[in-house]
Amino acid sequence: MNSQSADAAAAEYAEESGLMPDLLQPGRKERAVNVQVETNILEPVSHQYTSSSGGVTRFVLPSKGVLDAPSTALCFEVVNGEAAGQGADSNLAFQLTVGGVAMINRITVRCGGQILSRVDQCGLYQVVKSQFKSQQFRENVLDVRHASSNGLHTKILPNPAGTAAQGGFTLGESLVGYHQLTNPELDQTSGYGDMIKSTANVEHGKQRNKLLRNFNERGKGPEVAIRLADIIPFFERNQLPLLAMAQVEIECEWVKGVDAATAYQDINESPVVVDNPTAGGTGASVGHNIGFAAPPFLSVDYLHYDESEQAKIMQAVQAGDMRFNFTEVVVTKGINPEYTGGVGTSEVESNHLLGMMGKEVKKIYVVKNWDLVSTQGAAEKNNQYAGCFTHRNDQLFQLKSAAIHKEKYNWIVNNERIYGTEVEQGALQQHYLSSCETHWQCLPGQMDTLNFNQDVLNVLGNTQDAGAVDNTNAASCITQRYLGGNAHVIGLNLDKYNEMGNARGNGTRISSAPIEFRYSVEKANTGVANTERRAAINLTFFIEHRRSLIINSLGVSVSDI
Repeated sequence: MNSQSADAAAAEYAEESGLMPDLLQPGRKERAVNVQVETNILEPVSHQYTSSSGGVTRFVLPSKGVLDAPSTALCFEVVNGEAAGQGADSNLAFQLTVGGVAMINRITVRCGGQILSRVDQCGLYQVVKSQFKSQQFRENVLDVRHASSNGLHTKILPNPAGTAAQGGFTLGESLVGYHQLTNPELDQTSGYGDMIKSTANVEHGKQRNKLLRNFNERGKGPEVAIRLADIIPFFERNQLPLLAMAQVEIECEWVKGVDAATAYQDINESPVVVDNPTAGGTGASVGHNIGFAAPPFLSVDYLHYDESEQAKIMQAVQAGDMRFNFTEVVVTKGINPEYTGGVGTSEVESNHLLGMMGKEVKKIYVVKNWDLVSTQGAAEKNNQYAGCFTHRNDQLFQLKSAAIHKEKYNWIVNNERIYGTEVEQGALQQHYLSSCETHWQCLPGQMDTLNFNQDVLNVLGNTQDAGAVDNTNAASCITQRYLGGNAHVIGLNLDKYNEMGNARGNGTRISSAPIEFRYSVEKANTGVANTERRAAINLTFFIEHRRSLIINSLGVSVSDI
C-alpha cells in the first residue's frame, strides 16, 4: 500500500480538477455565478415491458446546459397486471428491503453510442449500498421514495413462569426473554396497531398503501422515485456539460415478473412479493403478472449558466482533455461448491480470481446466497437453521446476503495477503465491512447469528412459530425468520483515504496478478431433511474501481489510467 499522505493526495486531486472549469468540479463553489435551473420531466424515446420477459426503457438527454446528475431521478408506478381485468393476486408488494429498485436489472449510460458506465444487478447492489445508510434514513427517506419497508425494531418477549428454560439459560429467578427483530408493517394485522397473535394461518400483510394496485386502478398505487446516483455511482458527484457532449442516452433494463405456472419463492430474484406468508412461513405458490401504469420518466435538472461561463466550458473542451473521475462497478460471480461427502461435516474451500489487472480498485463487496437451482439446492430450498430462512426466503428472495455457518475468508492483492490469518469472527467481519464507507448499519441479529448456535439463538433471536398468544413465544415477530442473518456482506476497502473519493492514486492499482478471494465454509450432510448444508453457495462480487470520463474536441472517451 502506498504511504502517500492525505495532503499529497489532496494536492493531486486539486491539480487534476484544475483541468475543468470550477463550475463542473464537485463540492462548494467559491464564487457567485448566475445560473438558471430548468427542471424537466423527460419522457422515454422507447419503452417496452412484459411480465414474462422483462423489458427496456431508453431516454435521450438533449444537448443543452449542464446536467445536475446527482438530482436525476427515475420515476414509475408498477401495477398488478398488464391489462384491464388482470391482477388476480390482490396482495402484491415490492420486496421488503430495496422496494422498487428490485425492478431494475441494469442501468447503462452511453454517449455517442459509447458506453460510459454500466451497473448490473441493481437490486442486489442496493442491498449493499443502502445498508450504509442509517436506519432512520432508510425508513423515513428510502421507504418513501422506493416503496420499501425497512422499518425494523427490537422486541423482547418474556418467557412466562412455568415454561421450560430455553437452552438451559436462566437469569436469577426469571427465565431469559426472547430478543427479536420485528418489522412493524408485517408483524401486525390490517387493523392499525393490532399486533398479530401468531395463530396458524394468520397472514402477515403490509399496509395497504404499500400494495400494488390492479391495472384498472393505476395511478393510485405506490409511486417510486429512485435517484440514479443511488444505484449507479457515475451520477454521484458529476456535473455533466451536455452542451459540449454528443447525445447522452440512459437505458434501463427491467426484471421480469413471475410466470403464472411458477412457484415464485423458487426463483432467485423477483421484484414483487405475494404478501401473504403465514405463521408457518410457507407463503403462496402462485405466479403473477405485473406491468407499468405508464411509461417511466426521468426528473432532470439542467443548469444554464450565463454566456461567459458557458464559453469557459467550451474553451476547456477545445484546449485539451477535461477529466471527470467516477466509480465504475464490475459485477462478477463465483461458486463455493456443494459438499458431496457422506454423513458428517467438512470444510469446503473455493478460490476466486477476480482479475482487475491494471485497474485502480477502491472497494469490493461480496454477497452470498445458497443455491436454489441445482438438484441439491432445490432439495435444500426449504431449509432453515435455528428458524431463520437462510435458503429460500418468501420476503427477501435472493435480494439479501446470508450469514453462512462457520465461514471464513482472506484476500490476496498484488501477491500479498490482506490479513495475517483468515477472518472468521462475525464482529471482525463487520468491522472490516464498515471501513468501506461510514458504518454498516444493521441490527446484530441481521449480521451476526453466532454461527446459528441454537442455544444462544433461543435467547438472542428465538424464531419459534408455534404457540397461540403474543406473550408466550417469539411467533408474533415472524419477520425474524426472514431477516435474521440476511444482511451479512463481506467488504474490502482498498482506498487510502475515504474522504478523497475518486482522486487518482487514492485506490490500489492492481498489478499483473489478479485479485484472489479465498473462502471456506463448514458444510454438513446430516442425513436429516431441512438440516443439511450441502448446497453450493453463489457469490456475487461488486468491484468498485476508478475510471475517468474524458471530454475533448474529438468527443468523449473513458480511461482506467
